[in-house]
Amino acid sequence: MAFLAVMPKKLDQRDDEIAGSLLRENSSGKVKLGKIYSLMSAVGREVAPHVACTKGCSDCCKMNVSISIIEAERLSLMSGRNLAAVSRPVRHRSDEFSGIPCPFLQDNACTVYEHRPFACRAHYSFDDTAYWCHPDRSNAAEFSLLESGGAKQAYQEIVMKSRLSGFADIRDFFPTNTAVNQLEG
Repeated sequence: MAFLAVMPKKLDQRDDEIAGSLLRENSSGKVKLGKIYSLMSAVGREVAPHVACTKGCSDCCKMNVSISIIEAERLSLMSGRNLAAVSRPVRHRSDEFSGIPCPFLQDNACTVYEHRPFACRAHYSFDDTAYWCHPDRSNAAEFSLLESGGAKQAYQEIVMKSRLSGFADIRDFFPTNTAVNQLEG
């Protein structure tokens, strides 16, 4: 993967150290999540020239997106949308929301991009084109993924300490009539 050869050492080191650093820090999960998001934004800026992802490309917004309760609360606050009551982690088949748009997707653009969840911040297509990103093809082949080990570990520790202590799909927290109709139909 070409990106790994040009990954700034300081950024790689930040990723390596973030889990331990946040574990020692006496701050809320929301504050820690903000620091993880900051790191992932820096990674996103560096990875941009090496991925097929561009503004307006939204196929990845039409598949399962597992988020934490902390992220759902943040999205509710930032978007003004009501949050559905989710009292326990919810597992879905990997293709359950295939083709069903994220509730925050409008005109192929994310309306909460600056506040998007970890799953969205960590998802990139390192292929030359976005061809394989389409929901009908995305599970048909294996692809290189960006593994931010420290950030992912720190994120999972925050999630496990939250009141939900697990994940649900973004559509569980923010159901839309479109998603309900497509799941029932």
